[in-house]
Amino acid sequence: MFRKLRLKLMLVNLSVIVLLFLLLITGTYFFVQGEMIKGGKHMMQRVSRDLVMGKSISFPPEPPDHNQEDDGPPRPMIFFIKTNLAGDVIQASPSISLTNAQLSRFALETQKTGETLGSLIFDKTEYHYQITPADDNQSVFIVFHDFQRDRNLLNMLVTGLSITGIVCMILSLFGSLFMANRAMIPIQNSWQQQKDFLADASHEFRTPLAIIQTNLEIVRDNPEETVRSQEHWLSNIHEETLCMTKLVESLLFLARADSHQQLLIKDDFQLGQTIMIAAELFRPVAAIQGVTLDLQVETHIPYCGDEAKLRQVVGILLDNAIRHTPTGGKITINLENSHQGILLSVTDTGEGIPPEHLEKIFERFYQSDSSRSQGGTGLGLSIAKWIIESHNGSISALSTPGTGSIFNVVLPYL
Repeated sequence: MFRKLRLKLMLVNLSVIVLLFLLLITGTYFFVQGEMIKGGKHMMQRVSRDLVMGKSISFPPEPPDHNQEDDGPPRPMIFFIKTNLAGDVIQASPSISLTNAQLSRFALETQKTGETLGSLIFDKTEYHYQITPADDNQSVFIVFHDFQRDRNLLNMLVTGLSITGIVCMILSLFGSLFMANRAMIPIQNSWQQQKDFLADASHEFRTPLAIIQTNLEIVRDNPEETVRSQEHWLSNIHEETLCMTKLVESLLFLARADSHQQLLIKDDFQLGQTIMIAAELFRPVAAIQGVTLDLQVETHIPYCGDEAKLRQVVGILLDNAIRHTPTGGKITINLENSHQGILLSVTDTGEGIPPEHLEKIFERFYQSDSSRSQGGTGLGLSIAKWIIESHNGSISALSTPGTGSIFNVVLPYL
């Protein structure tokens, strides 16, 4: 699948580059050709006007064309002939090297067209011409512009652009392959993350579902027993149902966050008071676990953010700390202003986290070992990270195995 997608991306990129080069060459050709024709017409009009006014016009030969045979005379780009109404040549440019017979053919060809302004091919050479009546009304001036030299220059320009375009397209082939490979990296990563996410979610659901199914089978195998006698098995089902409910809510939260549907409701509030209220809710839980909860919070810290989401972060960090702090341990919550911003830290004296796991604990479903995964889903820290980063803050962890862990949250000042 990825190979075909990579090939499609490369072909699309290459096709766009080829199309742009074709447009560049075509546009350049017609633009330069139009400018050449426009300049030639302007020059013919000026010469025709001067001829009609009787001005003396010198037609020196143009510099020799290096593509022209050395034995041939140089050919001017602009020349004129004067003919009577019958088409006979009565005057011509002094510097022109054409014979009277050739000039007569020029005059005849222009009369055949019936147009006063146009172009013709004579002896494989392209000429533009303009016919202007003389003042005596008995003759006409025909000014010719030899366009062949301009055409040769234009062809050379197009040839150069084409060669450059071919070279660039060959280079763009390798560039397209490189860009396709670069573009595939986030796609492959997203695909792998999705597979891992589904696999981890399936694994997390499998355990509580197995427990629920087992306990239900025990209850069904004893239909004559009372509800009170089956309370142990029913309690197990209830606990696992609560666990699955928490897991589903976490998955729904992250799914909405990934699709940008999880919006923050920001308002002004006292951050210190919010932290204290959220922490006090966990004091009974900590007491049951035999863990001391110490609050060192600056109460008067105004902040603008989603108060409910930040309370959720405190709950996630405290729940994580209580579950991994043994009896007799201590958890300290500190909130203060620092030079970095508003600093919230949650310190525990638990088992700690091995260094190789510190950078991964904020990944979804990541659990460093079976003991730390007990009672958790592996999604809480991912949710906390999203909430903090949505407030333009940062969250990090420091830990020493056997000593404890510190989770630091930095929120920017208003």
